[in-house]
Amino acid sequence: MSIAHSVGKNLVANTKTTMFTVPTRSLAKWSLLFATNHSTSSKWFSAWWYDKSANTEIEVLFQYSLTAKTFIRIDGQAYVMLDEGDEIRVQSETGSTTTCIITVEIEQRSTVQQFN
Repeated sequence: MSIAHSVGKNLVANTKTTMFTVPTRSLAKWSLLFATNHSTSSKWFSAWWYDKSANTEIEVLFQYSLTAKTFIRIDGQAYVMLDEGDEIRVQSETGSTTTCIITVEIEQRSTVQQFN
């Protein structure tokens, strides 16, 4: 059984922010990333998947330009499977006013299992 979970944050500009960490003995299906630029000028937005088992960040978006008062939405057509301890991290440009929302489906497991 999976449980849908959403997290929303008003980002601190130019600060890498962890939006979600997969709980112990769980998998998560990352299905939505929504970011909106409330600023009056274009600002960039970046997002990463931190793969704990490989101790590395994988760029999902890197300095994606969001024009003033617009948004980016990634949903529905694809997803990323996250293992326990993996994280979703985001960052917005200096001087930006950005909101980010992510949605994951969490599935608990009875044992720890790593896929490499």
